[in-house]
Formats: sequence, C-alpha cells, structure tokens
Amino acid sequence: MVLSITLQLPTKKPTLQFGACGSIVKDMQKALNRRLAQLDTVSVSPLSVSTVGYFDHQTRDAVKYLQCLAFLTIDGVVGQQTWAYLSNGFAGLPILSFGSSGTVVKAVQEPLQVGGYYFGAIDGIFGAKTEAAVLAFQAEHCLESEGIVEALTWNALSKLDSHGSRCRVNSFRE
Repeated sequence: MVLSITLQLPTKKPTLQFGACGSIVKDMQKALNRRLAQLDTVSVSPLSVSTVGYFDHQTRDAVKYLQCLAFLTIDGVVGQQTWAYLSNGFAGLPILSFGSSGTVVKAVQEPLQVGGYYFGAIDGIFGAKTEAAVLAFQAEHCLESEGIVEALTWNALSKLDSHGSRCRVNSFRE
C-alpha cells in the first residue's frame, strides 16, 4: 500500500533557485524535507535542509538529490515539475504509456535496464520494448500490469536499488 500525501503549497508557485529568500522558500524547504524523508529509504538518517527561508548551497544540493530520486530533470531549480512533485508526490509525475517520449522516458528505461527488465536502447521512446519491460516490472512487483507508468509504478521504480544507487546524495554536492 502506498501512502499518498498531498501538501498544501501556494497555488501560484514561483521558480526558486539559489539565492532566493522568503516565506515561499521556507515552505518549499519544509516540503522538500518531507519528500526526502519519504524517498530516501536507504540512508540511516535521510537528508534534510534547514528551513530558514534562504535557498543556499545545501538546499540546491538537496533539490538536485530529490530531483534524481523522483525522476525529474536535475538542475537544482524548483520549477513547475519539482513543485508538482513536492505538492503531489508521485501523482505529480506524468503518466507514461506507449508512444510517450523524452528524457522522462529515459529516466524510466535506465533503472529498468539495470534491473534486468529492459533490453533495448536508452532512447527516450516508450515503444514495445519499454512497454514489455514495464509490464514485467509491474507483474513482479504485484502492481496492476497495464504497461502504463503511473503513481504506483513510479513509487515502485524509485525503490529499485539500481535507481537509488544512481542518486547518491554526495554526487550533488558542489
């Protein structure tokens, strides 16, 4: 069973990056800490940031780590994709199915390949091989096998050792 938590964050969310400050940054830092605690199931003590309302180096590094764990573009900037994940968890990620394409599909193909489910090229195209890999992954993890990547599948993918090892927190410290 996956616990879904929706966080109350402002409806109009500005893009936040290094150097930003104010109450919106403090709200983001609190949401970031909650999501990191949910995602980081490997560390003895999950990463957290100070909730002081200033987007510092520590916050930027933690945002990059979260973005990696959540299959988002890793840029250290809290834009619309990252806000959607902070607010809605895996339900804030796109639903992927046959015909989808882009970097988010590559982000699915990589852990599926390392995990032994996907045997095609990491090309960002959700074709027959990606669909077959998703179906096999879903069946093995007792998920509804429909070949569509949605919140429950995103959550299960995030727990793959191959994905977690790719997102080591120290690799995002500058």
